[in-house]
Amino acid sequence: MPVRKFFLGFLFFMLLTFSGRADAAGFGIYEWSARGNALGGAMVARADDPSAVAFNPAGMVQLEGTQMMFGFTAISPTADVTGYGIPAYLMADPFATTVSSTFFPPHFYYTRQISDNQWFGIGLFTRFGLGTEFEPDWFGRYNSYKGEIASVSVNPSWAWKVNDKLSLGAGIEGMYFAIDLRKRIPPISAYGLPENDSQLDGDSFGWGWNLGLLFKPVEDVRFGLTYRSTIEQEVKGDIKFGNPVPGLFPNTGAGGKITLPDLFSAGVFWQASPKLSFEVDAVLTRWSAYDKLTINYDDPVGGHDSTTYPKNWNDTWRYQIGIEYAMNENLDLRVGYIIDPSPIPDSTVDYLAPTNDRKLYSIGLGYRKGDWTYDFAYTYLDIKPREINGRPADFIYDSCQDNADAHLFGISLSRKF
Repeated sequence: MPVRKFFLGFLFFMLLTFSGRADAAGFGIYEWSARGNALGGAMVARADDPSAVAFNPAGMVQLEGTQMMFGFTAISPTADVTGYGIPAYLMADPFATTVSSTFFPPHFYYTRQISDNQWFGIGLFTRFGLGTEFEPDWFGRYNSYKGEIASVSVNPSWAWKVNDKLSLGAGIEGMYFAIDLRKRIPPISAYGLPENDSQLDGDSFGWGWNLGLLFKPVEDVRFGLTYRSTIEQEVKGDIKFGNPVPGLFPNTGAGGKITLPDLFSAGVFWQASPKLSFEVDAVLTRWSAYDKLTINYDDPVGGHDSTTYPKNWNDTWRYQIGIEYAMNENLDLRVGYIIDPSPIPDSTVDYLAPTNDRKLYSIGLGYRKGDWTYDFAYTYLDIKPREINGRPADFIYDSCQDNADAHLFGISLSRKF
């Protein structure tokens, strides 16, 4: 099948069926390839396969001719939330578990060498997503019972080999972004209104840019630096109610602006021997850009033209290490480890993302046969328990998030043409 036809077909498939939702620190997703997953995401200075488009576009200078990679990561998260002193009127079990679900963030990369010192690439992958769902009658339903954030990025990139030691990369990122937020509305006895259901959904498209640098001072050592800009998303959609009430809870247009954070990454790669290599990375995500979420309504809802939810998230440093060992010319073995702190402060944690600091442990392998490479990865994600202080005005109760984890299975197929 010609490369161009395959690319167009896969692009169409991704735009129709992508599912960029997962359980993440904040709502960032870093699962951009199976090899990257197995190496704990430590690819900023390695960047020597087509996923360099996502991890560090300057790394494309290491790729000969035309190459392609595609695949997905299956993510199955779960968590328990236990409430203390839940009000009797909620008539709910104080023990709740998230609804079982699996999400499939996909990835696709295409790179082409266009001269001795210039490369072009394009990638489709997911950088932000969230999927948290409880039963609609759980005790936290007036705050949230379902929250989904989905995104997919298209990232054309260019790389320039300045000399044998230094390479530069740059790209433009177009991101489709969608939200689906659901909660229950408490009964209002003064109006004789029973409990109601609300759903806020909308989408948008925003633009950003990214830069990359790869420096090779000696043969066996590389340094990588990357930056991804903030992206402004002007989300527009609707808020709908199970039982609309004119003048109080009407079905109407709604929307708001979300600033997605910028990201700095730095990595050091060391080829310790012909068979063994290491990389250590640090990733700064400036979540402080997400200071509030304001929803504006075309018609007043609950007597208000808008609703503002303070967030005040913190910037975080994510640390990741990856080790790869070449068993032979066809088989590579990989392990990785990640420390990923939560950006959510105690003062604004809610049931949309009742998460905490995470640690990720990964293993994987790569198998080469002819022009094809098959990469597989498994990651276990462990989330630290979290005590949640009650804020009754927000329908947050004294509670504890516990037994939270996720299993991630990644697969990528690559080909050289």
